Amino acid sequence: MANKVLLINGPSQDPSDRFFGWPTPLLYAVAPSIAEAKKGKLDVEFISQIFDPIWYEAHSKSRIDRELEGIVDKEQPDIVCASAIYDSVYPTLCLFDKIKRINSDVKTIFGGPHFDEIHTLDKFSDIKLRPDLIDIAIAGDGDYALLETLRSIFNGRSLADVDWNDIDGRATIYTNDGSVYQTNGKPIDLNSLPFIPIEFANINRHKNDFGIFIDSDGKIIPTVQMIAQRGCPYTCNFCSESRNLAYPNARSINSLIEEIELRKQQGFGAVFFDDSTFGAHPQIRDLLVELGKTGMQFGSLNRFNLLTNPRKVEAYRSAGFTYVYTAIEQFDDSALKSMDKSQKEKTIKDSMSVLDNSGFDVGVSLLYGLPYETEETIEKTLDFTARWVDKGTIKIVSESVLSYHPGTLAGSGLTGGFHRTPPNSGYPFNRFEEGQWYHPEHVNAKYLEEILEISEKRFGRVMVRNKHSWHSVNGEVLVK
Repeated sequence: MANKVLLINGPSQDPSDRFFGWPTPLLYAVAPSIAEAKKGKLDVEFISQIFDPIWYEAHSKSRIDRELEGIVDKEQPDIVCASAIYDSVYPTLCLFDKIKRINSDVKTIFGGPHFDEIHTLDKFSDIKLRPDLIDIAIAGDGDYALLETLRSIFNGRSLADVDWNDIDGRATIYTNDGSVYQTNGKPIDLNSLPFIPIEFANINRHKNDFGIFIDSDGKIIPTVQMIAQRGCPYTCNFCSESRNLAYPNARSINSLIEEIELRKQQGFGAVFFDDSTFGAHPQIRDLLVELGKTGMQFGSLNRFNLLTNPRKVEAYRSAGFTYVYTAIEQFDDSALKSMDKSQKEKTIKDSMSVLDNSGFDVGVSLLYGLPYETEETIEKTLDFTARWVDKGTIKIVSESVLSYHPGTLAGSGLTGGFHRTPPNSGYPFNRFEEGQWYHPEHVNAKYLEEILEISEKRFGRVMVRNKHSWHSVNGEVLVK
């Protein structure tokens, strides 16, 4: 009988969050293993649906625990693989604890995009503090590292006997006995990877994650996420996706078009490119031409400095792009320089004008809590944002607070871990992305409340945490 694997996408501790998305980090990590299992080359049965609760707090906790217990009792998994961002580390540990209490023989494998920020568990403080809950942790390129780990476990072979130098990718594998293994460090050929197995996700839920894509009847266009390039070539000093932490690695145009055509056949009408910086793809102009032939609608994460040329922005529009999400952070040259943002006020202003002229819907992120911010820089940021909201160009505003992440320059002095509930829970912290975690000393409730009061007056109607998404209408999240 095949060994069973349960997949878990770690739930958030933030019930006010309105940024929903497909569990792509987990799907990318398990794609090679699922493909091998389908071909009969890996004696594994993956339980058919990812356990993917949205948030884990208050009354939802007991419901999620009951659902998980029912799945474990019914399916009897041998291994549980979980992906977690920083905010979902503690809930994931709670779920591991629940599983281990039901069956202590279940092996747990932990990974995720924010675990990749740093390859030392002493600092990340998960497996070292709770070796009883995490058996194996994988940081970095999990694709082939996870496949080899599963193959070894089910063949009864020790990870110490694996020739990890034969495994492509930049991955580090940790075990609860203190052993550490590393793959060969060669960049993975992303074109050789199978497409993510979206059938393991809740398609009926996730196809509604992007309310920005609307058809002529006002209905959400079924949207899927894709990644054209991993990593980012920029070095913003607060970011966990900067070049020194996640090396850029691009897919070919043919690979991307092949996947888009598959998604079109599966009934999707829009694609959101969730790259750190979609516009940094090395073949971006040729890619846009080919995307335009698919007849799909597109959106992406991007940067203002890559969207200042009117002809280039019009090429995006001709390709089917209608939405771009990008970061203002703070509309001040001094602040932008201090954060190593590699753009200036003029860059942002010029790009916004070009995007407006091309008819784009724009989403922006604003960042507060910077050690070098002033009342003036915040006021300039709010004024600039409000002006473009009033013009109708900016449709979504996400306000964030600088949160220290392990491995980043800004977070180099971080001493606290994420194996706990948030240190700054509740209002007004929960009105900001990453607001509940670790910040500079000047950030307190009064400080954020004053910013929030102005924001609500100036552009509250487009603030992402005020939006009542498909998920809130369907009772999956709290409504303010």
